Amino acid sequence: MKRVGLTVLVCVLAVGCWFAAGRLHTDLHRLRREHGLAHAEPLENAPPLVVFSTVALGGFSGLIADMLWVRAAQLQMDGQYFELVQLADWITKLQPRFPEGWVYHAWNLAYNISVMFDRPEDRWRWVRHGVELLRDGGLRYNPADPNLHRELGWLFQHKIGSTTDQAHMFYKYAWAQEMDRLLGGRAPDYDALAQAPRSRAALMAVEGMPALLTTLREAGLEPLAYYGPTDDRWEALIAALDADPLGPILLDHIRVRTLIDRYRLIPERMQHVEAEIGPVDWRLPQAHAAYWAWNGLPYAEDFEELALRRMIFQSMADAFLYGRFVYDRAEELFFPAPNPDLLPYVMQAYQEALAQVADPSTVRGAYLNFLNTALTTVYTYHRLADARTVFTELQAQYPDEVAGLSLDQYVVSLFVERMEDLTEMEAQAFVEGFFYQHYFWLALDEPEQAQGYERLARQAWNAYMEPRLQHAEWRERTGLPPLASIREAARREVQAAFTQRATLDRLSP
Repeated sequence: MKRVGLTVLVCVLAVGCWFAAGRLHTDLHRLRREHGLAHAEPLENAPPLVVFSTVALGGFSGLIADMLWVRAAQLQMDGQYFELVQLADWITKLQPRFPEGWVYHAWNLAYNISVMFDRPEDRWRWVRHGVELLRDGGLRYNPADPNLHRELGWLFQHKIGSTTDQAHMFYKYAWAQEMDRLLGGRAPDYDALAQAPRSRAALMAVEGMPALLTTLREAGLEPLAYYGPTDDRWEALIAALDADPLGPILLDHIRVRTLIDRYRLIPERMQHVEAEIGPVDWRLPQAHAAYWAWNGLPYAEDFEELALRRMIFQSMADAFLYGRFVYDRAEELFFPAPNPDLLPYVMQAYQEALAQVADPSTVRGAYLNFLNTALTTVYTYHRLADARTVFTELQAQYPDEVAGLSLDQYVVSLFVERMEDLTEMEAQAFVEGFFYQHYFWLALDEPEQAQGYERLARQAWNAYMEPRLQHAEWRERTGLPPLASIREAARREVQAAFTQRATLDRLSP
């Protein structure tokens, strides 16, 4: 009996010491902050399991996490990814300040598990989970970790923005729709959002706002709830707000709170990013890759800073080729297209990188590739002033590449030499650029020259697509949009460039 009592006493003492040790963590966190040993603040408003694991468990949480990591490594080797999801979730709860755990979990969701599904919508669900894990979890507990910013940017740049995944166009379309319905266009109305009530109290202080909220709720709409990307009630809410004088104020409040609370996008930072890198389209992934890389720069040094800056100018270069949103819901027309207006911003980003990095050799190679692609793009869009600017930069930076060649001769040599090696983005830029030239010269009553560019567009599309037509997966992953769709996008671009009605009439389909 005495042995049982002694055992109970020892257990009680052990539990008491366990919780007492956990309570010391508050003082430890304070000392770490005072001595600069941690960038992040102690966990606040965290889920109960996170609070329990970091305070009550104390140092034991690391031991438990180590055992889970060993198990996770074995599951990874065995290809048992679904069980890995639960294990990784436990690991991040036990070690919320361990960035590598968040990266591992997000990568597993977005890359390993997503590709196990055939349906694009199923794949997209897992890719979104990966994005949300880093954005809403990893950066919440590790806001000053530059690697987490880079990894989040990488998911936008590579998983969503590139063509490596067979379902990449579905990802792009789903994200673009989500952002389009929230922003109502390419970018937020920054002035309107700056004036919008940020807090619930400020919103309710607007005269007549409580009555409007009551009216909406009586109609079955909860205006302050989050409506997911496929929730039809959002369209009904927009329609109701359009009919009320206070609607724009409430809509701006909803947008600014959704941007901040749901997507962790700060409108003021978005506006600053645009001022730095150019008028990006926030419906496309390149803008978000640059945003998260830019947000990580204040915390980065040496290699981490170089990696983030490289992500910024690479995302900008991608946006030049793929950063214009061609979208017509009625005609079910969607695809990203070149955005030549970003040219000066991208060139400036590369020039700054060349001046700042210790070893500019890798940046110089990337810059040469971009200048060649940019030259053929702006040339086929008949932006000859931009073409001369790029060619002058090539002569200054890479004189051996253009030695003895005129602008026209160099462009022709690039097109002939690179056709077989073009990426999907580059090939589409060529084809649309030729169609742009076709409509441009058609508007100037030069039918022969217009016909020549149309022929080049068809030849370029056929040359790129011919080897892909024999392989369904290759065609789906790296194939171009239909020729008619690219042609329509170019026609719209030329229409936007001309204002006279007589010219627009000549550009009818």
